Amino acid sequence: MIIERVELQSIRTDEYISILKSLDVGECIFSDNFKKAQSLRSLAYYLKKTRNLERNFMFRKMDQGWRIIRVS
Repeated sequence: MIIERVELQSIRTDEYISILKSLDVGECIFSDNFKKAQSLRSLAYYLKKTRNLERNFMFRKMDQGWRIIRVS
């Protein structure tokens, strides 16, 4: 078994939460990094389900990356 120490500050998502909360309808985030895009997508789903946010997001593959779009 391998145990690895992880700095909690390195996995904080406060920046992503503030970004998702600040989006208006029709605005989007573009990411060319798939892991970052997946992280934002799962965080958007988590915020909707756990904090009862009235926001819906779409996740779309584009030519050079992925977009997370606020639709309502």
